[in-house]
Amino acid sequence: MPEAENKVIQASLQTQDLWVLHTDGASNACRSGIGLVPEVPTGEIILQSIKFPNMTNNEAECEAIVAGLRQPLKYGAKRLQLHYDSQLVVNQVTWTLQIKEQRLKKYQTKIYRLLPSFDECQLDQIPINQNVEVDGLAKLAVVTKSVTLGIRV
Repeated sequence: MPEAENKVIQASLQTQDLWVLHTDGASNACRSGIGLVPEVPTGEIILQSIKFPNMTNNEAECEAIVAGLRQPLKYGAKRLQLHYDSQLVVNQVTWTLQIKEQRLKKYQTKIYRLLPSFDECQLDQIPINQNVEVDGLAKLAVVTKSVTLGIRV
């Protein structure tokens, strides 16, 4: 019985230190932005909308992943589950699809420099309808200044 209890405690500890992050990028002719929605191990959810200088939509999508990796690291996270709705970007990041454009290769390099900082990092491509909230935050960044919207429990 003590062995079973120990396994339950270990599983609980592993779940407690897991960050779950939804992220997305957006761009128009004048501005770019990203949305980040991290759920921290304590259960709080932070809504962020961040404006960037003009960049292509693919660059904004990649910038969202870079920011999505940096934010949890800033707070000492070691386990991350990253949800993203762009199959193209997920394939580029996981080397399933070759990146030809030099401007996008720099993001791939940044991402691969950040990944070893985690004990575990999983990148999941999810349907767009499961990323609606963060997509709205990315679009909000395109039309407004950078703002942290708040914390939801």
